[in-house]
Amino acid sequence: MKNSVVMASYNGEKYVVKQLESIVEQSIPVDEIIIVDDLSTDNTCDIIEGFLSDKNIEYKLIRHKDNIGYKNTFLEALSYANGDIIFFADQDDIWKPDKVKTMCHYMEQNLDIQALNTGYVLIDANDAHIKENIKNKKRRKNNKGLEKVTLEQVLGYNVSMGCTLAVRKTLKDTLIEHINDIKTYNIPHDWMVNIVAAMSAGLYEIDDALIEYRLHGDNTIGLNRAATISKRIDDYKDIINQKKDMLKLLRTIDKKIFSAEYDYIKLMVKSYYIRCEMLERRSISAYIRYYIKYKLYKVMDRKTFLYDMYLMVRGIR
Repeated sequence: MKNSVVMASYNGEKYVVKQLESIVEQSIPVDEIIIVDDLSTDNTCDIIEGFLSDKNIEYKLIRHKDNIGYKNTFLEALSYANGDIIFFADQDDIWKPDKVKTMCHYMEQNLDIQALNTGYVLIDANDAHIKENIKNKKRRKNNKGLEKVTLEQVLGYNVSMGCTLAVRKTLKDTLIEHINDIKTYNIPHDWMVNIVAAMSAGLYEIDDALIEYRLHGDNTIGLNRAATISKRIDDYKDIINQKKDMLKLLRTIDKKIFSAEYDYIKLMVKSYYIRCEMLERRSISAYIRYYIKYKLYKVMDRKTFLYDMYLMVRGIR
């Protein structure tokens, strides 16, 4: 089976060579590398050309004349890929030598897999391993082996970062067929990919740490909790818009999607409207009543509920 790597680059001159080295030195050779550069202002493109030009590997570098953003740059790179299995790569990480071999093995053995996510370890700007914040590990089960992820699960939270992701060409073709619509949705590209994979019961994950994910001054991992009521409300309003776009995504890909999934997102959206109203009013008793009446515990975890209570008690706006 042919495999492809797709990358979106932007001002990545400091780390991109280490990432490309880890890709071309895989224990199973990569067949092609597709890189779309989103109008870098440094030497990223020249460095990429200089590194790949003398390697025995097919590659394509597309240079944007306008900046279109990370998500749509990745989707464009995906559209050029010809592989049966397509790997997503960030410009500043480092792949473990057996990443391609391991993921291809799982996907060749289980044809139900449409998208596969993996574990990772964190490194700093100097390649040193750093400890992951416990908040970012809470959704990872740390049990090696293949595990299926349901649509309901991935509608609530993304499985993993896109830099760990591999997808089948069939899933890529579905996404590209609807690319004009999905580019407008306020959903990260990797989350969209995972949702669409789960719609056909094809979303899986393994906890094997197959990349070293770099944390430095230009990126973040996970979400920090808002420290004030007003910031919490702003965050919730952003999430409301995102969940509405998830409804649009489901309808775009499959108008016959199970009504249970629609109902789940609708309840989720309703819960965020209620949260905003209760935080505005600082009404703890009403929040508790609504939490029980509308069964909000189906779409929000207890810690989230308790943190809202905490903010209302403190009253920090």
